Amino acid sequence: MRPSTRTRRTLSARATRLAAPALVVGAAVLLAACGSSGSDTKASSESSTTTTTAAAVAVVKTADVGSVGTILVGADGKTLYTLTNGTTAVACTGGCLTAWPPLLLPAGETKATGPSGVLALGTTPQGTGLQVTHEALPLYTFAGDAAAGDAKGEGISSFGGTWHVVKISGDTGGEPSGSGGAGNSNTTTTTQKRSSSGY
Repeated sequence: MRPSTRTRRTLSARATRLAAPALVVGAAVLLAACGSSGSDTKASSESSTTTTTAAAVAVVKTADVGSVGTILVGADGKTLYTLTNGTTAVACTGGCLTAWPPLLLPAGETKATGPSGVLALGTTPQGTGLQVTHEALPLYTFAGDAAAGDAKGEGISSFGGTWHVVKISGDTGGEPSGSGGAGNSNTTTTTQKRSSSGY
């Protein structure tokens, strides 16, 4: 038996009332999903911007250190040194690396960067990372330098060579800038007084 017209209207009204809340819930879920997608896109964009900014930070800078002139320093301002015997690089290994930590590129970076006037930057393998070089000489910091602006390692003879800051200006010439101008009489005197002491 077919339902009466009145019964059909009653059933239709009930179906409409039941469907309305479901539509509201569905719309809320859809809006939340869109909002989440927008948030994810924004977070992804911010992450990308942060990574790009970090990659642009120079790992080598220059600084005017009163006692030695304008020299190369790390991103933290700490003085950078090379270890040479004459003009030849000397390898710093084992205990040497404790007193003279190597300047390493941040994880994921493959190129050494610095101010536009600083040329001849490169890298060399060091352990599982890459050590920054200048004019093919590996760069190190000195554990004895407590803060930026210290250059207490200049002229120290140890580990088979002599440690020198990397001068950018005021060099006396005759040797690579990484040697710190070892031909300078003042530097020679300092080297003689500061013999090997484990540093």
